[in-house]
Amino acid sequence: MEQKRYHIVIASFLFAALTWISVNLREEYTIVKHFPVVLENLKQGKALKYPFPKMVNVRFKASGWSLAGLYLTPDLHYSIDLSTLGPDDFFITAKDLPEHVKLPVSLQPIEVAPDTMMLAIDDYREKRVPITVNLTTVYKLGYGQVGSVRVTPESITIGGSRHLIESIESWPTVYQKFDELNTPLNIDLPLEEPTTSSVKLLHNSARIQVDVQPFAEKMFTGITVAAVSIPLNREIIFIPPKMDIIVRGGIDQLAKLSTEDFQASVNYQELIADSAETIQPVFSAPPEIKVVSKKPERFQYIIRKKL
Repeated sequence: MEQKRYHIVIASFLFAALTWISVNLREEYTIVKHFPVVLENLKQGKALKYPFPKMVNVRFKASGWSLAGLYLTPDLHYSIDLSTLGPDDFFITAKDLPEHVKLPVSLQPIEVAPDTMMLAIDDYREKRVPITVNLTTVYKLGYGQVGSVRVTPESITIGGSRHLIESIESWPTVYQKFDELNTPLNIDLPLEEPTTSSVKLLHNSARIQVDVQPFAEKMFTGITVAAVSIPLNREIIFIPPKMDIIVRGGIDQLAKLSTEDFQASVNYQELIADSAETIQPVFSAPPEIKVVSKKPERFQYIIRKKL
């Protein structure tokens, strides 16, 4: 007896669910359907001349029964036959939708985006462009980047119409942010996907490497201030003759440096033209090394004839 009641409950539930679905599907609904663009019969060595969307978005308004067919029909897409196209501009508008999408029922769109698309055929070209890294790194207190960001490969090959490829100078990675870094970064970062079917990438990622080290400060003393472009019969005496500096960088990086890696120089012509009693040398340090302080920053000088 209990088993019979169990079947009755299930049957009642299914009947109620089907009734509810049937009633609701008679109502009118508005939906947006996204159709991927499929380009067919493109000739070898040719490409689309203008940027073309990867997706066409269509808004429909119809009963639930009619709209259900859109979701029950597999592989619906917006197909474009390129076999008859040439270099002349050709336009596809919203009213052409039935020619490009095999709709399962007689549905009428109320909006198509983009509304108008322009096509033309151009010669296919390939070009290598540098990769630009779209990366933000925030370091843990006391740590920082040592050296430059290494990108492998440094450039990629892109393909597409000659008209479009000539205007592309670089290609970015997707944006990514890393916080509280205290160890070296070594990741594969995807490249930005083209927004148009008219351009394609022959690679899809790049390896990004950032050396991260604990930062420290170190003093270097006795760096000679030198004068350049001095006439043969002249000599320059700086007071004092040397400077001391404090620099900041990675611990391993600082350990490899010596005073010979830093230069302080003054051009003789600047001394002649300068009316002040002191001069500030031009200072150079290895890349990625930050000079915290220089003592002194300005020097007195004497110009005299050689004995």
